[in-house]
Amino acid sequence: MKEEDADNPPDHLGDVSEDQPSRGTTRSAQGTKATLDASALAALLFDEAGAETVADRIADGAAISTVNISEVAKVLIDRHLDPDTLLAPVCDQLTVEPFTLADALSAATLYPQTARAGLSLGDQACLALAQRLEAPAVTAEHAWSEVDVGVEVEIIRRRRQRDQ
Repeated sequence: MKEEDADNPPDHLGDVSEDQPSRGTTRSAQGTKATLDASALAALLFDEAGAETVADRIADGAAISTVNISEVAKVLIDRHLDPDTLLAPVCDQLTVEPFTLADALSAATLYPQTARAGLSLGDQACLALAQRLEAPAVTAEHAWSEVDVGVEVEIIRRRRQRDQ
């Protein structure tokens, strides 16, 4: 997405909103089919490989932690893009879950199993939310396939040749 497009989200973001509640509607985590990592949401926003998969997960009912929203907002700011403008239409279609004390403690307990694979606190926050909601975690990061924390992990894109 180019800087000059910051006020006009890409067309593929509009496809996600069909049959979704309007802005301001409270969404419930009950029945959540997936939890999104920051890398998955970024893939959607920047129309990267795997964006269609993320759009499908959102349409099916996905949640995301406020920690992961913050990670994506930081990337947008780094690229001189307006996070409010770009995140609002997508967040209207997601269940945005607060990072609770229980999530914080759960994420901390994941450190021993995830540190060797290089997972960040944001990654652990997503996995903790996935555990709480009993839903698969959706990510673009292949390192997640190296950890077993009792959560199904869906990688949205194939490993590149040089990564294999």
